[in-house]
Order: sequence, then structure tokens, then C-alpha cells
Amino acid sequence: MSSLISKPSRTRNRPLQQAVQARLAKRKANGKDGGWSDPSKATRTPRILCIDDDPEICRTLEMRLSDYQAEVLVAYFGTQGFWEAITDHPDLILMDVSMPSGDGRFVLESLRNNQATEAIPVIVLTGMRDPELHSEMLALGADSFLNKPIHFDVLLSEMQSFVELSKRPE
Repeated sequence: MSSLISKPSRTRNRPLQQAVQARLAKRKANGKDGGWSDPSKATRTPRILCIDDDPEICRTLEMRLSDYQAEVLVAYFGTQGFWEAITDHPDLILMDVSMPSGDGRFVLESLRNNQATEAIPVIVLTGMRDPELHSEMLALGADSFLNKPIHFDVLLSEMQSFVELSKRPE
């Protein structure tokens, strides 16, 4: 089994990073961060929503996270992902950019403009290596931007920035 899912973006943009940090601090102060900043507030298994039109990405994520105490929810197109976010209240969203029925830009804008979903952290995973896209997605409200393929350990580390993922007892 390959541990590649995506490669981290090397593009750095300090003003955008500062804006993201400010937004995260505001979420924490308002208590709208789903408990990820304070594990003592987390009362359930983290729910991770994977929005990607490639079933292989979703299956790989489910398989790799089966060793962890996490529930993986799956949506294969943009509007379905937005609906899942509203109805299932995930703690973290992993999302592709290029998808049918609502691309990543549409989904991210919709998530950020909805009171029920505005505080959910979003990690964008894409195979598109476009620095302008990277900047655009962060400006739209993405919390992180990673390029596929990525090593699972890198993705796991990034996910643990937002939710506590514990290994399942053996």
C-alpha cells in the first residue's frame, strides 16, 4: 500500500498565513472551532469529511484512517459535500478543487458563508500546482493547501493541527 496521497505546497505567503492564524484565533475565542483547539471540549470521535470526485482518494483515506479513532464521511461532488457538511457537522473537511456539481471554490465560499459551517477547518487537496490557486483558496478561507500526491504521514500531521486523532486500541 502506497503512503502517497499528496505533496505539501512549498509556496509561502506570510500575509495569508497571518490572516488564517487570525481567523483561527477568532474561531477559538468564539468557541466555534469544534473542540479541536481544546481536546477536553471534544466529546466524540472526530468526523472527517472527504469531498473528492476520485473514489480512490476517499477509499485510501478511509483505509489509512481505520487505525485511528475517526469517522470518515465521503462526498463525491461539490454540492453533495456542502450538504454533508451542513447535515453531518464534520470536525474537519478534506476537499479537492476540481469536481463536478460545485468545484472547490464554490464549496469553500458556501461553507464560509454559512453560519453552521463557517468554523469547520478545511484542508484543500489538489493535484493542480498553481501558486495563484493556492493563494486564492487561502483567501477564500481554506485553512491549509496541500498538493497531491502526498505522503500519508504529512497529511496526518496537517490533520492533527485541527483534530485530535488517536490510534485505536489494539
